[in-house]
Amino acid sequence: MNGVAEIESALRQLTRQDKWQIARWLLDELDENGQGQSDGRVPAAPSQPPDYAARRRRIFGEKVLPNMVLSAREEERW
Repeated sequence: MNGVAEIESALRQLTRQDKWQIARWLLDELDENGQGQSDGRVPAAPSQPPDYAARRRRIFGEKVLPNMVLSAREEERW
């Protein structure tokens, strides 16, 4: 087998169990050779959403800010 297309066609002819065995073997080989991560970075852990309330307190202190949406709705005519 010379090309990727030949390898793909050969893999498509295998059973699902055989495909999984080849995939596990390939991953083990890549891990042994240190090629498991292509760029060498560790995947980032899922991050927490930003704390907007803490950011607002850091910027404005303990001021109570008006809800601009409610203020705009009060001014609109229905």
